[in-house]
Amino acid sequence: MTRQPALVLLPQPAWPLDDGGRVGLWQITWSMARFYDTTILMMLPPGREAGPTPPELLALGARVVAVPHVPPRGILAVWKGLAGPWPYTLARYRSAAFSAAVARAVAEVRPRVAMVNHLHLATYADNLGTTPFVLRQHNVESVWLERYSGTLRGPARWYARGQAARMRTAEARLCERADLVLAIHPEEAAAIRALAPRARVEIVPVGVDFARFQDPRPGLPPVVLLTGSFRWPPNAEGARRFLLQGWPRVLDRVPDARLRLVGKGLEGTLVAQARRSGAEPVGYVDDIAPEFAAATAVVVPLWTGAGMRVKIVEAMAARVPVVATPVAAEGLGIERGVHFECADDAEELGCRVADLLCDPERARALAGAAHAYGVGRYSLERVAGLTAQLCESVVGARRGPGGEETGD
Repeated sequence: MTRQPALVLLPQPAWPLDDGGRVGLWQITWSMARFYDTTILMMLPPGREAGPTPPELLALGARVVAVPHVPPRGILAVWKGLAGPWPYTLARYRSAAFSAAVARAVAEVRPRVAMVNHLHLATYADNLGTTPFVLRQHNVESVWLERYSGTLRGPARWYARGQAARMRTAEARLCERADLVLAIHPEEAAAIRALAPRARVEIVPVGVDFARFQDPRPGLPPVVLLTGSFRWPPNAEGARRFLLQGWPRVLDRVPDARLRLVGKGLEGTLVAQARRSGAEPVGYVDDIAPEFAAATAVVVPLWTGAGMRVKIVEAMAARVPVVATPVAAEGLGIERGVHFECADDAEELGCRVADLLCDPERARALAGAAHAYGVGRYSLERVAGLTAQLCESVVGARRGPGGEETGD
């Protein structure tokens, strides 16, 4: 059976799978390629090469078109966020070259449906013409900006709060323009419905390839894993707080424990702080799976954010117990004391980590319950099937009683 054409828009490459953002993009991209004859149009950040298309996508017949994009910087970017048609984080993704590439792809491919990733690329809706499009909200941008503004001081806080207000307006308009919005968890679906009451909103959670992860093999001394992209300020700030306040609590009870900070963007003062605290600033690794396999526990110290923490789903897949803040576990549906241990502050996080290191039976029980829960909810195959089903519902809604396209 001939597969119908589809278009996927990405704000950055979805590979390699070296942070949660890319895992989320990969999930939706692979899902579309699994069921459609897919053309992928992606922005290529400065200094990056497109690289070869992953074999998993080539096997599905997907084609990749990379469009170089250099976002505005400095005062120009700040000014555009204030006076331009879009708030700062959306304005940074505006590009005449990408506009032309989207219009060209629509004319050549004639997609049955377009999957637009992140609100950043929803501003290209005009270039999609009459193509039905699904907006994948990997997080609610206005919620994230409002929370982030509360961590700032002085003029930066004033600017961020103003941008959050502008984002609420833009987000409501763009969500209502989409044929369907895919939220990542129930809480964010509710937030989008409140923000954009005329939008159709469905939930598609993050999907992870559980087979990618190895059997756990923790050893001695015990290893605590703190992973993520440290270029994202909330991850870096969370790591600093845990190093300062939480890690000493672990060492008080388990002096030989090791803490490994793994992820890209680990630089400068954070590296120095990690070393002073007796932790190991590993930085970027090509494959995170062996890090999970060797870990005795995973800690997720996060106090600001939105969306869903892919690293927790990966820990479920790897059968490693998790200690996290409420914000980190938000939207996953996991129950504290059953699937993970939870704490509000850094010191208590450290105490809960030490508890698990001292009680291997308890750690295995948490990890086992989380793995069983995650397989049924967050497996890549399940999420791919749900994505395709919802895309087809969009196409059907655009057709009249006789099967003809109704248009806009």
